[in-house]
Amino acid sequence: RISGSTIGGGTYWGLIRLLTSVENFSNVIELAEKGDPSKVDMMVGDIYGSNPEALEKLGLREDLVASSFGKLVAKEDPAEGLKEEDLARALLLMVTNNIGQVAYLNAQLHQTSRIYFVGNFLRQNKLSQRRLSFAIDFWSKGKMEALFLEHEGYFGALGAFLMSQGFSSYPAQLHHIQQQNQHPHHRHNPRPFSSQHSMPPESTSHDENDSSDGDNQEASAIAA
Repeated sequence: RISGSTIGGGTYWGLIRLLTSVENFSNVIELAEKGDPSKVDMMVGDIYGSNPEALEKLGLREDLVASSFGKLVAKEDPAEGLKEEDLARALLLMVTNNIGQVAYLNAQLHQTSRIYFVGNFLRQNKLSQRRLSFAIDFWSKGKMEALFLEHEGYFGALGAFLMSQGFSSYPAQLHHIQQQNQHPHHRHNPRPFSSQHSMPPESTSHDENDSSDGDNQEASAIAA
């Protein structure tokens, strides 16, 4: 472990329970998919307008988030005109942005171009996966890549188990697993470290502005 943040999936789930009536994490993601974060977040366009020449000089797009939940500051009634799905979407993007930025800064510090995101927060959470892919590509100017594991929810447990068995590095773990798979008594050939390529950002504008149920929803980034 090289770093961390107190803001993650647990933060999202706790605040969602305060802000909405949803009691199931899967239902929260479905709710967030319907939301419009631009009703909650202060966007670049809200500050600088939509003049393409001015935005080009800034190197920013008008539909990027300038301040999460910033649009509610000046409203006499912050809740006026808002739906639960708008709050769910804005909060999801705020937490995801924090996870992504911590991962990006650590990747810079450790000079790695591939970032693996794991944790149950990302399970069936395509919104955050798309946002992380877009954010890492945006901040790094295409030099870094966000990657996601096939069984992301249990990677932390797997790492804890391997460390308890005395494996302290990825090459040693992989070599040991490969040796086991080559043994004649092992009939299966699992792929514990397989990953999929990063996903493109969503097509609608608010998707670009962009760790739970009973399980631990904390998402973490592994620089590899």
